[in-house]
Amino acid sequence: MPATESPTPQNEIVNRLDTAVSEVFEMMLERSCDPMDGDVNIVDGRIVARIQFTGAVSGECILYASPATAAVTAEAMLGTDSSEPADPMVDDAIGELCNMIAGGWKSKLEHPQAGCLISVPAVTREGLGAMAGKFGTKFSRTYSFQGNVFGILLAF
Repeated sequence: MPATESPTPQNEIVNRLDTAVSEVFEMMLERSCDPMDGDVNIVDGRIVARIQFTGAVSGECILYASPATAAVTAEAMLGTDSSEPADPMVDDAIGELCNMIAGGWKSKLEHPQAGCLISVPAVTREGLGAMAGKFGTKFSRTYSFQGNVFGILLAF
């Protein structure tokens, strides 16, 4: 009988993230959302939200999306028919989405890491460079829902 391989820490981090994203999209947006293979370059500007972890885990969760994807996300979260990419509610929705995903990821940690604290979301339209972190270990993942693509970066 072959021995079962235990997941690597990297796989555990990514698996927790995939599960958190899936749960948030199904529960809050009533949409399915799947991870994509490889990185996708979102070139037409980015709305970026960041949640910081402190305490037992030191790091951050960064969610980034094009303005168009952010607007579609806001429509799904808020139940509206049309959100303009420049609407301040779009920023709020992306910040809250990052918050829910970071909280979902944190809820899957074991003691003592589960005791870490998370910040309120910070949102910018100045791209990822405006939120360049100080962390060395990074896990990047791209997701798609109904043809809309966004990325998440976990850094520790």
